[in-house]
Amino acid sequence: MKSTHFLRELLEKQLIDAHQYQQIETHERTRPMSLHWELRALLYAGIVLFTSGAGILIYQNIDTIGHSVLIGALTLLTIFGFWYVLKHAAPFATTETAPAKLTDFVLLFSCLLFLALEGYLQYQYGLFGTRYGLASAIPAVLFMALAYRFDHRGVLSMGITALASWVGLSVAPLEILKNDFGNQPLLYTAVLFSAAAISVALWLDFKVIKQHFTYTYLLLLGNLFFVAALAGLFSIEARWWFFAPLIGVGCWVCVRYAHHYQSFLFLLMAVVYGYIGLSYLFFKIYDWSSDSMILLAYLYFFATAGGVVWFFLNYKKLLGIKK
Repeated sequence: MKSTHFLRELLEKQLIDAHQYQQIETHERTRPMSLHWELRALLYAGIVLFTSGAGILIYQNIDTIGHSVLIGALTLLTIFGFWYVLKHAAPFATTETAPAKLTDFVLLFSCLLFLALEGYLQYQYGLFGTRYGLASAIPAVLFMALAYRFDHRGVLSMGITALASWVGLSVAPLEILKNDFGNQPLLYTAVLFSAAAISVALWLDFKVIKQHFTYTYLLLLGNLFFVAALAGLFSIEARWWFFAPLIGVGCWVCVRYAHHYQSFLFLLMAVVYGYIGLSYLFFKIYDWSSDSMILLAYLYFFATAGGVVWFFLNYKKLLGIKK
């Protein structure tokens, strides 16, 4: 509902007079509009486009410019960026801090340049040889340290992604299903890695150390954990007793976090993944050859459909959100 319609309704009910209506309507129509987030989005988009364009330019003119010149330029830009951030950033704090003098953009830009420099050195000179794990471990450690020092969730996401790549996984939301969960060692790696990283994040949250980072950990690694645990539940039937409790614990963690921070996303994750796991176990345990069991299956779907409707009608109460 637009503010003018709301004001007109208040005027018709004589809750405000014509003079008040005119004052409020003029204020709403002439008040300045904040462009803070629009400008931040443009700056981030500009950083990504610049680094992408620089990479394309290097690729197209590599023979003309020369390897040494390109490496030197990338190195100088990267060092300058890190120096600028170190010089102008606020002191370290365990709580969320406000960025100063564009340091968050410069830090992201420098990290992207570092990746470009590392990739270029590996491609052109084979800096790491066949030790590809080292090529992922170095940016993972660097980005995680920078994220905590300078309080940057974007760099934290890059660090988590690099750390997952080091163990052979992809944690991007649209790339999770491309992991080969048919490979049992990789499946166990995904479950244990995501569970360990989330446990560390929750411990830091309990110690009041960068509590706002917990959201990023749960968002990136929570989906990986649930998908891997469900894949194990489906494909390794003999180990259902191992994966089912893990899914239950993961749902409990998401519900607790969702209620504490009033986050609908993590409550939805717990409900969806928990429902999938519970439904699989329900149909796995019983013998469905008889007519009575088929009727029970219909009743199960009707009951759970009603539960979903109830969930969407009452999720605010579950999260403790006042109407």
